[in-house]
Amino acid sequence: MVTLRCITAVLGAVSVSCAVAHARGDADNNLVAYTEQWPPYNFEEHGKVRGVATDVLRAACAHAQLRCSFRVVPWARALKVVRSTPNTVLYTTARRPDREDQFVWVGPLLPRTTWVYIRTDSGSAPKNANELGQLRIGVVREEAAQQDLLAAGVPTQSLVEASDNDAVFRMLMAGMVHAMVDTEIGMAWNLRSQGRPMHTVSKLRKLSDSGDYYFALNVQSDPIVVRKLQQALDKLRSEGRIDAIVRTYEPAP
Repeated sequence: MVTLRCITAVLGAVSVSCAVAHARGDADNNLVAYTEQWPPYNFEEHGKVRGVATDVLRAACAHAQLRCSFRVVPWARALKVVRSTPNTVLYTTARRPDREDQFVWVGPLLPRTTWVYIRTDSGSAPKNANELGQLRIGVVREEAAQQDLLAAGVPTQSLVEASDNDAVFRMLMAGMVHAMVDTEIGMAWNLRSQGRPMHTVSKLRKLSDSGDYYFALNVQSDPIVVRKLQQALDKLRSEGRIDAIVRTYEPAP
């Protein structure tokens, strides 16, 4: 954006002043999005970041005229970067009470219901679904489900951490853990993408149905960027475009 300062500056300083103002405007409209490999919500495929939440965020940025770039990294790293870097956004993020003051929230994006899954052929599952502490449970490092399990009374030593959802699923299939936590759509994607039938796993119990999914921005992010993004998301929802994006990912490949 060219400011009045640029117009009224002496000729020799016009190019420098305008360049600084334009660069500042560019920075104000930049948003770097950090996410993890968790299909179908967010994942990288053939060099392109895709997924339900990714496509919604990309559409919201376009509507808000924000320049958004995307980075796929382990969840714990994404969490650390966004907590410390203005004009960054973390997704897909469960809005939990313990995270409330750590971010500025844009959303909601999607409802959140998670389940504890076990292999159907497992002989080690407890008969009582409340006996989660008897299981070795795979979790993504620093994800919301980890806190949910601890709140449910699962001891820390029963949790086996991994960097992403796919790694946890592979541990479950290999018998390295007894259980894992996922949403229905997330687990369906895992199974179908690896050619496994749906009856390969069974729900042991519901873990949580609170804390909808949001886009979580650094607390020092530009308020104008936050407002534009929220308005764009609301517009997409009112037009039915979020539901349309969700439908494109329902049948996993």
